Amino acid sequence: MLLHAPTPHDSLATHRPVDEQPGHAWLTGPDLLTTGLRAAHARLCADAVPPVPAAKWVVSWYAGGLAETVGFMLALADAAPLADLGRTRWRLHPDGWPELVDPGQVPVVVPAGHPWAGRPDTHTVPDPRAVAVAAVRALVAAAGEVVEVGRTLARVGRTALWAEVADGLGLPLLHQPKLPADPAAVDRLRTALALPGVPWRKRPDLRVDGGLYLGRKGGCCLNYRCPADPGPDPATLDERDRAYGERFPPDEPRYCSTCSLRDLADCEERQRFWASAPAPGAADRPG
Repeated sequence: MLLHAPTPHDSLATHRPVDEQPGHAWLTGPDLLTTGLRAAHARLCADAVPPVPAAKWVVSWYAGGLAETVGFMLALADAAPLADLGRTRWRLHPDGWPELVDPGQVPVVVPAGHPWAGRPDTHTVPDPRAVAVAAVRALVAAAGEVVEVGRTLARVGRTALWAEVADGLGLPLLHQPKLPADPAAVDRLRTALALPGVPWRKRPDLRVDGGLYLGRKGGCCLNYRCPADPGPDPATLDERDRAYGERFPPDEPRYCSTCSLRDLADCEERQRFWASAPAPGAADRPG
C-alpha cells in the first residue's frame, strides 16, 4: 500500500474522511434515483446551465464521485470498496452540490497476501487484476443506475455520461501534490479502466512525472457551453489565484484545465503550475 492503514475503515477515515456537519444534509442512493438527481438537474437549469451540461455535471458529481472514491483506494491501497448504491450517501453543500461521498459499510476486495486479507470486512481474490475486475463490476452496477436516470434528464447519450464515470475512476489523484507519486498507482487505474466489457468508450490520460500525477479527462463536462462567468473580483484573489490567472489568461472556448479538448501538454503545464504556485487558492466550483 502506498498509503498505509491498519484496516479499510481506517484507510477511508484517514484519507477520505466522512465527518458530520450541522446543517449539511445527506442524500442516499435510493433518494438520489427517485428525486435527488432530477432536483439537482433542475437547480442547475434554473441557474442558466443548459440541460445537457447539467445532466453531465450531476452524473459526474454522484456516479463520478463514487468512482473517484473507488479509484483512490484502488490506486493507493491496492484494494477497493465494492460499491453499492443502496449503501452510498452524499453530503450536500448548502448550495446543493455533493461535497463528500460515503460509500458506506461495504466489503473491500483485496488481493491474496494483502495486509487486510482475512479480515471479516474484506473479500480476498487471487491477484491485483481480480481486485480491479471485482471493483469495476460493482462500480458499473451502481453507477449504471445513475447513468440511466441521467439519460432521461436531457438529450444526452450513455457514452457521454459513462465518460464522466471513467474520469472519476481514473483521475482521483490529480491536484494532490502531497500524495506519494508512484507509477504502480497509475498502472492499477489503467488496468481497471481498460478491462474487457467496461461501458465507457473513452479513458482519461494519467501519468507520473516530476513527483506529480498529471492527467487529462477522456470526456468533457461541456462547461464551455454555459453562460460566461464574470469570475471573482480581482481584488479578492490570493497570490496563487492571481499568479495562475496571469500565466493562463481566460481563453475561448473556456475549457477546463483537464479537458479532453485541450492538448495533453497544455493540461499538464497548468497542473504543474498550480502545484508549484506559492499559496493555497480558492476552491473551484464543481462542474
